[in-house]
Amino acid sequence: MSNTTNKPRAMSVKGFLHKASTKAASSAIAFLAAHRAWLETGDLAEVTSPILRLLDERQIMPTPALEEIKRAVLTHHLRVEARAAEKKLEAAVSEGEKPKKPWTATIYDSKGLVAQERNSKGEIVDLEMSFELASDADRWVDRRLFEGAPDWYGVIQSSVLFRADGDPIATTVMRSDAIARILKQPPKGVAKKTGVNDNRLSFGVKVHQTRSHFSHG
Repeated sequence: MSNTTNKPRAMSVKGFLHKASTKAASSAIAFLAAHRAWLETGDLAEVTSPILRLLDERQIMPTPALEEIKRAVLTHHLRVEARAAEKKLEAAVSEGEKPKKPWTATIYDSKGLVAQERNSKGEIVDLEMSFELASDADRWVDRRLFEGAPDWYGVIQSSVLFRADGDPIATTVMRSDAIARILKQPPKGVAKKTGVNDNRLSFGVKVHQTRSHFSHG
């Protein structure tokens, strides 16, 4: 028999928001009571205590109170994450490092492993790249999938935008969709006619063949 004991997992913002959305439907007041100690811990208490006080004084009902607390917890978490990102960026700039771009595109295979290819130097590199614009990431993923293996797919993820549950915004790109977009693009280098009179001079002069006659004496 093992002497080790299972310690309860520490509550996290993501865990709280997930439970608040899935397990608190039956009794908001019981859910808040079960997690009140965590809500009143550290700097999180600054945003949750005023709402809990209103609940205690019966100035707000449990269900609306839970919704307000969920928003307060998420907002607080995003602010903390933003401050941490700013400090990390400032540290990188001060050390002369190049700051990370806001969009990262990665190509995966069917096993969930990062796909690889051989670059121009003959080196095997991961198919992952960062971009300033999401549209550039979209085009890069489409091209890699178009040229890649049948089981590849792409993921474009933001490092600055987050969903309500705290996870970063991400988009999965399937190879069939990428191929359809690539094949739909118009061919390059084809001149387009702009009018029905392209073979005539623009000012409408008509040229006719003339014939000359010479006397032979």
